[in-house]
Amino acid sequence: GCIQQHGKQSHGVPVTRLLRDGLRFEHFLIATSCRSCTTAHCMVGCPVDSIHRGKHMQIVIEDHCIGCGLCASNCPYGNIFMVPNNKRRIEIPDPAHPGQTLLVAQPKAATCDLCDAEGEELAPRPRCVSSCPHDAAHRMTGDELLQAVMKRRAKQGEA
Repeated sequence: GCIQQHGKQSHGVPVTRLLRDGLRFEHFLIATSCRSCTTAHCMVGCPVDSIHRGKHMQIVIEDHCIGCGLCASNCPYGNIFMVPNNKRRIEIPDPAHPGQTLLVAQPKAATCDLCDAEGEELAPRPRCVSSCPHDAAHRMTGDELLQAVMKRRAKQGEA
């Protein structure tokens, strides 16, 4: 769903913003994606002001990102990663041929933006959730997750 939503627009190649891996809590997999922190350390110090809040208060990385990696190193959860941006190429020295240069894809930050255009302001609908064929993907707060786990435990205790 993520790749279908974003296609090749941001980096010139398909880039998923959700890693289907992460912490496990009871029967829940907490996928590695942006947590849209209240105090977002990733937004501090961007030299070109390319990272900001979107309409759902999610983190959005604009196309003018220069790939410095500061946002990725500031993220306490490791949810911003640097991906080669095939839409913007830069010259670097060629280590195999002194005095010559290579043309390479410039790095660019990537993170979940909740598929920016979907849903209402208080209830965004990311494509990873809406495209799950088994209704297994849900976006919830930490409190909602805890309540779901406690409800499940209570049902198991009744059985």
